[in-house]
Amino acid sequence: MLDIRDLSIAYQGTIAALRGVSLTVPERGIVALVGSNGAGKTTLLRAVSQNLRRHQGRITGGHIRFDGKPLPGRGPEGPFRLGIVQVPEGRRIFGTLTVEENLRLAAAAAGGRRDRGVLQHVYDTFPELADRRRQRGLLLSGGEQQMLAIGRAVAAVPRLLLLDEPTLGLSPQAAARVMAAVRQLNAGGVAVLLVEQNAAIALTIAQHAYVLELGRVSLDGPGERLRENPEVRRLYLGGSAATTAADPGPAPASPPATPPPASAPQLVVRNVTVRFGAVAALAEVGMSVAAGTIHAVIGPNGAGKSTMLNVLSGLYRPAAGDIRFDGHDLTSMPPHAIARLGIARSFQNVALSSRQTVLQSLLLGCHQRMTAGPVRTGLRLPGARREERRERARAEAVAERFGLAGLLARPVAHLSYGDRKRVDLARAMCAEPRLMLIDEPVAGLNATETGTVAELIRRVRDEAGVTVVLVEHDMPMVMRLADRITVLDFGRCIADGTPAEIQDDPGVLRAYLGVPA
Repeated sequence: MLDIRDLSIAYQGTIAALRGVSLTVPERGIVALVGSNGAGKTTLLRAVSQNLRRHQGRITGGHIRFDGKPLPGRGPEGPFRLGIVQVPEGRRIFGTLTVEENLRLAAAAAGGRRDRGVLQHVYDTFPELADRRRQRGLLLSGGEQQMLAIGRAVAAVPRLLLLDEPTLGLSPQAAARVMAAVRQLNAGGVAVLLVEQNAAIALTIAQHAYVLELGRVSLDGPGERLRENPEVRRLYLGGSAATTAADPGPAPASPPATPPPASAPQLVVRNVTVRFGAVAALAEVGMSVAAGTIHAVIGPNGAGKSTMLNVLSGLYRPAAGDIRFDGHDLTSMPPHAIARLGIARSFQNVALSSRQTVLQSLLLGCHQRMTAGPVRTGLRLPGARREERRERARAEAVAERFGLAGLLARPVAHLSYGDRKRVDLARAMCAEPRLMLIDEPVAGLNATETGTVAELIRRVRDEAGVTVVLVEHDMPMVMRLADRITVLDFGRCIADGTPAEIQDDPGVLRAYLGVPA
C-alpha cells in the first residue's frame, strides 16, 4: 500500500532529519517506527501526510508512493482524499465542541458523510465515547481525549492510519485500551503506521518494525524478533550493543563525571501514594536522592514519573507517605513554599509565554528572591532599581552559561523548540535552586540538541553543585548522566540502583520491551 524509497528530508534548508529511509506498509498491515527522540519518526509521518511545509521541512531526495502512484498535490488534502489520515501527537481535538461534533466534522471533511453508520462505527470501537457524546472534549480524561482523536480519524474512513505517540502520557490501562482499539481497526481492514516510544507496546502489536537512529534505518524485522534484539535493548536502555541476558556486558561507556558524594540523602520519599479517584498513580513509592547527584526516574508511559515530580513540587498532595527535603517536610507545603526552600522545576511541555523575551522569561525565575513590592517597583525607587540590576546581571550570567546570551532580546515565539527547552532550564536555574526537578528535557529534540542539553544538566551538577531529579525517556542519555536510577511501572517502584544494575534488571527489561524475565 505505502512504499517509501530512499527518502531524505531537511528542515530550514540545511538540517538533515531523514537520510535515505526506505520502508513499506502492506495492505492490512501494522508497521511500527521506534527509536529515540529526534530519530526522525514524526518527520516521516509528516512526509506521508504532506504536512512538512508548515514545519519548514522539505523532501530533498527519494519518493513516496501510495497504491503504486506518487502522492498527489503539495499539501495534506491530497493524501487525505486517498484515505491517509494522521493522528498527531498531543490529543489535538476541539475542546469546546462535543464528542459528536468533533466526529461529525471529521466525517464531513472526508466527503460530507453524515450518516449514522460512520459515527456508530466509532462508538462501537470506543464505547466510552458513546456514553459521552454530548460532553465537551476538554472535559474528557486524557485517555478519552486520545480515543476521541483516534475516533475522529476513524470517522474519516481511513485506509492508512498514521498514529504518532498514541499512548504518550496515558495510564497503562488507558494505553492498553487504545492499543486494543488499534488492533480492532486493523482487523477491520485499516493499515497502520505507528510511531510509539513505548517499545513494549509497539513491538508487540506490529507485524513489522523499523528502528530509526539519527535519521536512518538501523534495523528492521518482525516486531517479536526485534524485542529480543540486543541492539534494541541498547537503544532503549542504553547498554552495549553486545549486551545479552547471559552476558551483561560493560557499564555505560560515558560514566558520570564525578562520583556521588558520600553524604546523607538530601531528598527522601517514603511510601508515597497518590490517587485520582480509584486509580493509584503512585503506590507506596520510595527513593532517596543524595546531595550533588543526578537521580533519574524512568519507566514506560503512564508509570507515574511526572506525577512524582508534581508531588515533589507541591502541585499534588499525596494520600499517604511523606517527603523530606534537607530536614523539611514537604508533604503539605504549597508550591511557593517549596520553591523558597530551593526546589525549582522545568516542564515536559515548555511553559513559557511566547510574548515575552528570553530575558523577561529568565527574570521570572529570579522573582522569588526579589523583595521590592509593586509600589516600589512601579515608582522606580532606588532600592527597586538596584534589585532589578542585580537580578538582571544574574539572568545574563545564567544565559551565558546556557548559550543563550545572543538571544536575550528575542521573543520566545521566535525561538526554535530546542532553544525554548534551554530557556526553560535556564529559568529554573535563575531561582538559584539546590534541587532541580527536570521533566523530559530532550523530548522532541534531535541528537545534537540532546547532547547539548545533557551537557548542561551535567554542568548544573558538577559546577553549580545542584542536585537533579531527572525524568527522561531517552535511555542512552539517562545511562550516561545518572548516578542512580529509580524505575517506576504501574505506579510502583520496580527497581532502584546504578545504571549498570538497571540495564540488566529483568523487571526493567520486561517493563520496557515486554521480554520474559
